[in-house]
Order: sequence, then C-alpha cells, then structure tokens
Amino acid sequence: MRELVPEVGGAIFEALRMILEDVSFSDRVAEELAKGMTAEAAIKLVVEEYVLRFESMSDDYLRERAVDVRDAGQRILRHLLGVDHEIAEVRDQAVLVASELTLSDLAAVDHSKLEGIVTSGGGVTSHAAILAKSMGIPTVVGVEGLIDSCGEGDEVVVDGNSGTVYIRPSEEVIGEYRRLDLDFRAFQRELEDLRDLPAETTDGHRVAMLANIGFLGELSLVDHYGAEGIGLYRTEFPFLSYRDFPSEEEQQKLYRRVIEEMGDRPVTIRTLDLGADKYPSFMTALEENNPFLGWRSIRVSLEVENIFAEQLRAIVSSAGDAPLRIMFPMITSVEEIRRAREIYADCLSDLASRGIVPNSAIELGAMIEVPAAVLRAPQIMREVDFVSVGTNDLIQYTLCVDRDNGKVASMYQPLHPAVLQSLEMIVTAAHDAGRRVGMCGEMAGNPVYTVVLLGLGFDELSMGALYLPVVKKIIRGVSFSDARRVADEIVRYDTVEGVKGYLYAQLRELGLIELVETFS
Repeated sequence: MRELVPEVGGAIFEALRMILEDVSFSDRVAEELAKGMTAEAAIKLVVEEYVLRFESMSDDYLRERAVDVRDAGQRILRHLLGVDHEIAEVRDQAVLVASELTLSDLAAVDHSKLEGIVTSGGGVTSHAAILAKSMGIPTVVGVEGLIDSCGEGDEVVVDGNSGTVYIRPSEEVIGEYRRLDLDFRAFQRELEDLRDLPAETTDGHRVAMLANIGFLGELSLVDHYGAEGIGLYRTEFPFLSYRDFPSEEEQQKLYRRVIEEMGDRPVTIRTLDLGADKYPSFMTALEENNPFLGWRSIRVSLEVENIFAEQLRAIVSSAGDAPLRIMFPMITSVEEIRRAREIYADCLSDLASRGIVPNSAIELGAMIEVPAAVLRAPQIMREVDFVSVGTNDLIQYTLCVDRDNGKVASMYQPLHPAVLQSLEMIVTAAHDAGRRVGMCGEMAGNPVYTVVLLGLGFDELSMGALYLPVVKKIIRGVSFSDARRVADEIVRYDTVEGVKGYLYAQLRELGLIELVETFS
C-alpha cells in the first residue's frame, strides 16, 4: 500500500487497527458476549451498528468510511471462522464488479489487467475510487441493481467519461465502442509524437503545459504525457486520510518525492484547501449554513497558524535547489496575501535557526478563484510572483451556480460573458504588473476553450495529464494572431449563445472542430 498510495501508506490500515483497539467497540462486543452471543454474531452486530453510524453522517467523506469499518469487521470474522480471503485471479482485459470495493481489495488485485471498475455502492471519494482514478482505470460507482444484473463472464462496457455502464450490450453498442476505442487509440498514438515538442503556435508563441496532480501515483502520467512541470499539486489527500495531522517530517517526505521526480521542472504546491466538503477527521467540521462561503482554504490556514506553518516549513525544507512555487488558495484580499507572506517569513527564520538554508528562488503565488480577487487583481499582483486561475470555483461564484445541483447545473457556463470578462481582467492585470498568469481549473484541460485561453494571453495551462497532448496539438495547429483575434471578438458578445455560435464557427474555419469534438 505504501508503494501504491504513498500519501496514505499504512494509514488506511492504521484506521482499521484503531477500530479494533477502540475501547467502546470492544466493550460493546463484550456486552453481547455476556448475553450469550457467539463471538462471530457479536462482532457482526457491533460492526453493523458502527456502519450505520457512519452511513448516517452528513459529510460525504466520513459517510463513505463506512466501507472501511465494514472491511475491518469482515477481516475479523474471516479470522474467527478460519476462512481464507482469496482474491480470484484477474484475467486480461477484465472489469471488476463489486457491491463495494475497499482499498485493500484493490491492492490485492493485479490492477494492470483491469480495464474498468464498477460498484453498486461507494462514492467518488471512496479510497478505492480515488486510487483507481489515479491509476487511470475507468471507474463508475453507485450503479443500482448492478450485482443482480450481471455475473462472471458477462461482457461489460464501462464508459468512465459519461458514467454509463452497459451489461451484455448489443452488437451495435459493442461495435460502436470498439470503433471509438480504435479511433481513440490511433489518435493517442498520433498525439504521442507531440510528447517532447513544445506547445508553440504556428507563428512561434509558446505556452507552458503543466499537469495537475493529487497523488504521487500520477507522476508516471505526468512523464508519459510530456508535462513541463506540475502546475497544481493538491496537498489535501494525506490530511483527509490520516487520523492525526501529518507531521512535518511526513509531509516533507511526500513533497520531496514529487520534487525529486520532477528534477529541474517546476513544481507548484498549493497549500491546504480544507473546509467546505473537505474536513479531515482530526478537525471538527463546523455547522455552517453555507460551508462553501464559510471557513475554508486560506481562511483556515491563517487562523490555524501552527498547521499552516508546519506545512510551509515542510515544503521549503524539501525544496533543495529545485524550481519550487508555493500557491495560496482562495485569496480574496491583499491582507490575506500579506499575512500569509508574514507567516512564510517566520518559517524561513525558524528553518534558518535550525541550520536549514532555504531556497531563495522559491516563488509565492495566489489562486484567483473568487470575484473579489478578480476586482482586486492589480493590487494582488503586486504582492505575488505569479497567479493561477481556479476556474471551477471562479465560475460557480461568479454565476452563483452550484454545478452539482441538477436544478441549476445547466447554468454553469464557462463561456458566460461575465466569466470571459473576468479572465481578460486577470490576464491584463498580471501582464501589466509583469507577472506570469496560468490556469489550473478544469477549463484549462477542455479543448473547446483552448483557442480562447491562448488568445486571452495565458502563459501557462495546467490540467489532468491525459488532456495535455490534445491541448498541445490545438495550440500547435493555430497561429497566435488568429487566437488573439478570436479572443478579442468573443469578449464583445452579450450572450452565451452568441459566444458559442461564434467560437464553434471559428473552430470550423480554423480546421479544429473535429479535434475538439473528439475530446470534449
């Protein structure tokens, strides 16, 4: 497990051990034994009580830990009953189907043979789902009636893009997906030729192509798809998985592995983006009417300074001479940046007193992802070395739309004129101040928007590694002057329909529409 998921290592099994050693857990088992229950029955009853408690929690992450509790119970029962837990040998090109999938189950399987994973239970934040995603295995969770619908030997199509699963599909469906698969593989082979080429327009304008990661296991994909560095390393996952706050030494080991793997390529580490829907077990989740507008991200870090300082010291002490960047999330004011820099300066002094000479070339930056930061962009630029736009939150906050809310999800429009105007304002403010401006939100990895982002003047685009080749191909297939022309015109439209109509017409004219539609 330490090899597969270094971020959590044995922490998952440590959590299971805690359950076994929990006094209240063993006392409840003892109560049932005293009533005359067998050990097996008592364990089963008490584990089910704990599972129900977790499943009734409002927090998605904690609710899905019920799977881990059930896993612990099943392990105890197998030992009590003397039953060996055998994992069936996985055949090539297999789809793993289960009611629930624990991380330990997935670790026992030869995942190199898996073409897909489908479960009837669990959620997207289950440890197994997160690990499967980091390994590039198409995974669909929460499929109702799954177990009753299929059996060993059935042919299954797993469409990880749409979240659709076809069980015993018709020949027409199989034929269509085989055609799509062949086309996609052929296209991927074509894109592989771009791996070591720069993202340079036909008239010589360069854009840096970086990758977003959340797991060390994704570093192999970063290399495979030719990223020039890490534009966003999300550091939350270890904190969400550990039972205690990861020590400075534990964090340092994680950061050092990323930095050493990347060599002389830049690494951008985002400080903790906790709060809202991401609370680790060692922090008490606040009861907030609207947690996404509450105590989260940089606000948590600035209030819980000891945690923030430990992370900053761990990052700096792991840097060596590498080109490292530290990025603060959800900045809304100059005051937040200045306070973060003060704490950073104190950390440098602290490290110096220990005999650790900090890397003087470390850059400090801010994520621009709320309207307040857009409006104050010129002032924020004076306080940082670079900025990166987090479009996921920026779009939601600008349009007041929760994209996970089915009632209003259709209103989540990256091409809304207000969003485009915000992006233009950010780029202008950055370049006026001589600062580098990038984008690390999902918009950066969607080829539909590549020409627009190129034309607006973004210096860097950071995305999931899988999307790097197609975005690079689009950049290499267009001139910067054409992209500038498209961007200059597109910001003048008053409606989303007008923007889309103009953009798609231009993509056709530039000969990019087929490429865009293949990946969008």
